[in-house]
Amino acid sequence: MNSNNMLDIPDPDAPLYRIFSKKRFLEVVQDRQNPLVKPRLWDDPFENFFLRSEISDPSGNKISIEGLAEDWYGQCWTLNEDTDAMWRIYSHEKNGIKVRTTIRKLFESFYDATDHYAALKFFIGMVKYQKEAEIANFMGRTSFTDIAFGGQATGFARLLCVKREAFEHEREVRLLFQDTDPRRSTGNVVRFDFDVNAICDEVTVDPRLDAAGVAALKSEIMAAGCTIPVSQSTLYRMPKFTLRLG
Repeated sequence: MNSNNMLDIPDPDAPLYRIFSKKRFLEVVQDRQNPLVKPRLWDDPFENFFLRSEISDPSGNKISIEGLAEDWYGQCWTLNEDTDAMWRIYSHEKNGIKVRTTIRKLFESFYDATDHYAALKFFIGMVKYQKEAEIANFMGRTSFTDIAFGGQATGFARLLCVKREAFEHEREVRLLFQDTDPRRSTGNVVRFDFDVNAICDEVTVDPRLDAAGVAALKSEIMAAGCTIPVSQSTLYRMPKFTLRLG
């Protein structure tokens, strides 16, 4: 693992979480593969602002960097252990499944040290949240050459770890891959080996499920091959208080 490809990560052993849809999680467990998608498929239209940009040459001609944009794939994780917003965003059908790992374990499982060009391909980075004006100011005073300086792809990866302040509550960490020759994917998704039982420490199901739903989902998760004990999020569990009469 190359620590230089861990961008703005103060504590590699910090817990890290991701909520999967039921369908996607069962596929990950059964197939033992984790899918990363192209950033242009992410929901926020402001995402991927750099790779949507054009380059202006000294003559004022516009040059597309669409080819570069097609090389990148990513996946979003969070430092948030359990929040209402994250369940509602990522578990639309109210039967989502959350896993816990650490930044280090996730990146070690992802980074292919046998790849001679791994330092150009595999990244994990803490998302920085900035005002839209700050992002615009940066793009206005920065050249493509500034970002590409050194040829290590780190500049591109860092820009894929910038979001607007409106999303600061997400506390996001991004797993990023640049698909250079020889290519691993020809479509919108690239998959990597992923053993849930080895990489993850905890599996938690949606807090909105009733008891029967929890039991049924636990059975499906275990049948898919997950050996990690499964619990339910207590986010909405009502505490019982006892008041003294006087």
